Amino acid sequence: MKIAVVSHDAGSSELMCAFIQEYRTKADWHIFAKTSSPMAEICKRHNFSYAPMEDAVEQLGRVRPDLLLFGTGWQDKCEQPYVHFCKEYAIPTIAFLDHWSNYRERFGFPDNGWKENLGDYTAVHDERAYSLALSMDLPNPLKLPNHYLIRLIEEAVQRQAEAGKTLLFLSEPTDAVAQKTYGDPLYWGFTQYTALEDILEHFEDFQCEDLIIRLHPSEKSSNYDAILERYSNISVQIHDIHSVDLMDELLYAKAIIGFDTMALYIAALLGKSVISYLPTKKREFLLPLPKNRQLNHLSNLSNELLLGCSLHMDKFGMDFATFINTVKKVD
Repeated sequence: MKIAVVSHDAGSSELMCAFIQEYRTKADWHIFAKTSSPMAEICKRHNFSYAPMEDAVEQLGRVRPDLLLFGTGWQDKCEQPYVHFCKEYAIPTIAFLDHWSNYRERFGFPDNGWKENLGDYTAVHDERAYSLALSMDLPNPLKLPNHYLIRLIEEAVQRQAEAGKTLLFLSEPTDAVAQKTYGDPLYWGFTQYTALEDILEHFEDFQCEDLIIRLHPSEKSSNYDAILERYSNISVQIHDIHSVDLMDELLYAKAIIGFDTMALYIAALLGKSVISYLPTKKREFLLPLPKNRQLNHLSNLSNELLLGCSLHMDKFGMDFATFINTVKKVD
C-alpha cells in the first residue's frame, strides 16, 4: 500500500510523523513538505526522507498513492492542490486535525468553495475532538490514537528532572491569527503582548523567582522589548523553539501559563501546575482542562492553582488495519 503524506504546520505534522513512525513497516510512505517548514524539520528529527513540494499533479501522478493523509493549519494551505488531485482521481483523503480550535477555518471557511478542501475522512485523536468534528458536520470523523502524545509522555516520565521556581509563559501569535481570520488583531480584545503585561503585573502571585517566555515559531523576541523594559525588576528570559527543548522547559517550570496551546495540555498530563488564560469573553476555552484552571483574569490567584494538575490520557482510537479497511471504502 502506497500512502502519500503532505503537511506544513507543526501540530498536524507531529501527529502524522508519529503515526508514520508507529506503522513505518506497514506501508510505502511518500512524504511531501516545503523545505524549511515545520513538517520538514519534524521529518529530519524522525529521520524521514521527504520530497520538496513542487507540482502536486506531477508528484502524485508519479507516486500513484492509494491514500493521502494531509495536514491542516492556519499558517499555510499548501496541502490543497494535493487534496484536489486525489479527489479528482477518487483517491481517499484523510485530514488530520490537531488541537480543538478553528476546525472549519483550516479548510477555508467561510470562503466560497471551502468544502472542496475537506478530506473524505477527518482524523481526530480524543473524544472532545471527535464531538467537535461531529457537531461541525466534518466528513466521516475517524478515531486514531495520538501516538505523538503517547510517546512524549512516556519519554518525559523517564527523565530525571527537578522543578525549579520559574514561571513559563507559552506565547502564541494571537494577534496574527485574529488578523488573518477576522481582519482585526484585537478581535478577541487581547493579544499575547497585553496578556504578558497582565502576567508581569501579577508576577508575585505566582510565587516564582523568574519568568521565561517561550516564543511561537512565527514570533520575534524583539516584539517584547518595549514591555519588558517597563518591568526591569523581574528576571525574564526569552527562548525560541530551537534554543531549549520544550519538554525540558515544561518539566523544569514551577508553573506554566498560556492561552490554548497544546503544550499546556501536555504539561497538565505531566502533572504540572497549568493555567489557560484568556482575558476575554469573546473566546471560548478549548483545552480539556479542569474548569478552575481556565481563567479570564489573574486577580486573586489561588494557591491551589500553583499545585500540580491531575490529568490522564484515556485509551483512544482504532488500530492500523482497521484504519486501512475503513478508509478504503470511500464511495
